[in-house]
Amino acid sequence: MERRTFLTAAGLAGLTLSACSGPPESLPSESHALQFFNDAAAWGPGYTAAGQELSKKTGWSIDPQTIPDASAYEQVIRSLLQTRNPPDLIKWGSGYRTKDLARTGGIADVTSAWDASVQLGWLDDSLRSAFTYEEGVYGLPLIQGFYVMFYNVALFDRLGISAPKTWDEFINLCDTLQDAGVTPIGTTQVNIWPVANWFSMLATAYDADWFTRVCANEATFLDDEARGMMQLWQEMIRWGYHTSPDTDSGNFAGMLQSETVGMWPSAVSWSTQSLQNIGMKSGDDYDAFILPPYSGKEKAVVTEVAGLVVPARSQNVDEVVEVMASWLDPDVQQPWSDFLSGSSANPKVPWTDPISQRLQSQIRDENITVVNRYWEGSPTALVVGVTQDLGGFMADPSHPQRVLESLQQKAVSEWSYWVEATR
Repeated sequence: MERRTFLTAAGLAGLTLSACSGPPESLPSESHALQFFNDAAAWGPGYTAAGQELSKKTGWSIDPQTIPDASAYEQVIRSLLQTRNPPDLIKWGSGYRTKDLARTGGIADVTSAWDASVQLGWLDDSLRSAFTYEEGVYGLPLIQGFYVMFYNVALFDRLGISAPKTWDEFINLCDTLQDAGVTPIGTTQVNIWPVANWFSMLATAYDADWFTRVCANEATFLDDEARGMMQLWQEMIRWGYHTSPDTDSGNFAGMLQSETVGMWPSAVSWSTQSLQNIGMKSGDDYDAFILPPYSGKEKAVVTEVAGLVVPARSQNVDEVVEVMASWLDPDVQQPWSDFLSGSSANPKVPWTDPISQRLQSQIRDENITVVNRYWEGSPTALVVGVTQDLGGFMADPSHPQRVLESLQQKAVSEWSYWVEATR
């Protein structure tokens, strides 16, 4: 099935393919433009700017084509990979999301591009496991970010509070914000992936070792650590620390600016773009801190690494893999990183947002433990089921033990399926 035929059959032909010079099938291969499918229309100018530099290196630019319906994105991409003419390049999650496509043969091995980038010092090889399946590497980093707590500087100054160094200080500032009529934390269950963000942050703060182990099926959702974390989350919801679970995540930057919320858990550096786009200035209007550990445990931070994967059936697959060896070239990465105020995975490319720079340096200099976000950290079907249940818990936190039992049942079932499928 051709790509346009599939989109029509799926009822998605009306979706806008942003920044596209025409419908996908109208792009001739001699145009030397990589057909890049993604779900982030706002990042189109950044993709294009990086593509202009990539073209100077390889003769191939980037033609970003956006599927704006985030809820349909994964379904569309998985189906396109089965067609005879998938796009050349796809934005995709790392970890088990990449492994899932690799095990079905849907994406190409890009080990040669990875190794070349590492050899040139453009890539930290510690990220290899995020894109590895069996013996091959199946993706390259598009972005890397760290989940932190953004806050409104003027609000904190007026209330006499500052970035907390301990969990008790964090709870105290939540109480201060609430006493001032400000909801402390902006979180939501809408689209489920924001649930994974906050769950990852809270679980990591509560016990990073347990969180890492439960992601790897080396711990359970019935452990004491799970019960303690859920009790804490339940209390925070009942204390009124969180926004309504049906809040639109796209509103959080504006809510931070208007002092409707005091803090917004999100990623540096790309979330700084949302704040800057509404006129907030780094350091003057917004700042950020790493969520402190609970009960004096080890400080840790959650990372998200999104990737670029190459469909195995792309008509240009060999050329695209070769082009990917230049993706992390500093000349290509700098305009991309500048657009997002940072987030390049190339350690030689500086992040431009001062707050993001400071936090990136803090993580490195203090040797803070970095753990993967839950969204990429376990088999995809399990992650979806767990985040749906946790989203329900955000709406009704009455029965945390019942939720944990449901999560563990899902974990047993989905891990069994994953092990069987990858034998």
